[in-house]
Parts: sequence; structure tokens; C-alpha cells
Amino acid sequence: MFHSQVKEKLGVTFNNAKSMLGKLDNIPERCGPWMTKKLSFKDRPGEEFLIYHRDPIEAVKALWGDPALAGDLVYKPAKLFRNSKHKEDDRIFSEMWTGSFWNAVQGQLPSGATLAPVILATDKTQLTQFSGNKSAYPVYLTLGNIPKELRRKPGTRACVLLAYLSVDKPGKKGLTKREMKLRRYQLFHRSMSIILEPLKRAGNPLGRGIEMVGGNGCVRRVYPVLATYVADYPEQCLVTCTKYGTCPRCQAKADELNLPTTKEARTQRWTLQKIVEAR
Repeated sequence: MFHSQVKEKLGVTFNNAKSMLGKLDNIPERCGPWMTKKLSFKDRPGEEFLIYHRDPIEAVKALWGDPALAGDLVYKPAKLFRNSKHKEDDRIFSEMWTGSFWNAVQGQLPSGATLAPVILATDKTQLTQFSGNKSAYPVYLTLGNIPKELRRKPGTRACVLLAYLSVDKPGKKGLTKREMKLRRYQLFHRSMSIILEPLKRAGNPLGRGIEMVGGNGCVRRVYPVLATYVADYPEQCLVTCTKYGTCPRCQAKADELNLPTTKEARTQRWTLQKIVEAR
């Protein structure tokens, strides 16, 4: 309990810790409210898996409209070269807006539209070592419009927490090891599909995009598109539906990874074709 004289001198509007925490809870979330989704398998409806997530569009809007980042955001792609000959072999790649991806996607958007390349990152983290076996599975979001020097600084708040995936494992009863693995894979992809559904709709180049107000007050029609996924090797295999031990980026097999020659890149179409063939 605060003494009345102390309260008056400090100019606070709360009387005790409980009222202070209540006021903190009433502060609007920077990236939108948290939502809970329950997932389950058809043959085991009573076994539920919880995911906690935000709307990715609200997270993008929060970064886009942050006044502290307004002077550093980049809104259009560029090509940098080592010399005045402007040959493709002399290109310089430093930031995302200097790459080929942004230039290619920008050409598919309506005139006057702005691309917001979304960068996602996941990292399943062990929280306890000696007891409890507690872990967390956070999903982070940032934008390629923000220079990488700022993205990697925690103090800039340029990377936001988007979701917590379920860390619970399906029950082993009646399942083989292979079936257990498949269920964990299915749970991950189903969770990410739910979390990113608003992003898929908003980033459709045939759609209208979303009007966003920047930190400088300018209004732009923005198309948020998933551009990059940052993960360690096991999660790269999980995200790309790749067998562990092979390359998640190209079609090289496990015994071909040491070869100096490159293989054809994995594409969504190629991956879907392999899934259909396996079925």
C-alpha cells in the first residue's frame, strides 16, 4: 500500500501493486490481442494441442507504424552494382531489397503497391535442464523493409513474438514410431497454416492489399508476403517436408551433399508432386 504523501509526490495513479498490475494489463497490445486455438486428430478428439498466436497482419502493422523505425524502412527494391557496366555478374547483394526476390514480386503487384517481405523464425527452446523437462516453441516475425542492422538489435523491438506452438507430444498408445513422427509433422504444418492464414489472404497479388499507416504518417497499400524462414537444420527439414540428412534447398540426396556440383532447387511444385507420388 502506498502512503498518501508518497503517492502524491510520485504522481502515481494506483494505490497498491494489484491496481498497478491492473493498469498494466489494460495497456493495448502493440501487436494485437492473443488468441488460442485447439487442435486435435480425428481419431483422438479428446487429445487437444493448444497454440497461442496473434494476427500476423496486426504484427506487420505494428512494425510498419512504429515511429522509431519510420526513418529507416525501405519501400522499394533496388539493384546495386560494383561498377557502371551494370552486369548481373557484378551485382552486390546486401539487404533484402537488393535481392532478386523483391524485384520479382514487385513486378507482380499493382502499380503503386508496396511489398512487405515477412521474415519468420522458429526455434524450439529447452527451458529446464535438470527437472520438469519444460520447453517452448516460439514463432517470431520481422520485416525485410527494416535494415538487418536494426533487425538484430533487441533494443529496436524490430522483431516481435507472433505465436507459441504446442510442445505436447501425441500419445504413444496404438501408434508406431513412424506414425508418431508423422503426427508431429502434421501438427506443426497445421498450426502454421492457421497462424498464417490472414497473411496468405492479404499477400495475394490479385487482391487489394491492406492500407497501412507508417510511423511518418504516410498511408501505403501494402502486400505482406512471406519471404524468408529462419531456422536451424532440423526445422528446415520440417518446414520444407525434407527427409533428415538431405538438403532442404536442393534435390541433392544424402550421399551427394559432398559433391562440388549443384543440384536443381527444390520448389513447391516439385515437393507437392513428391507428396502425391508417396501417397
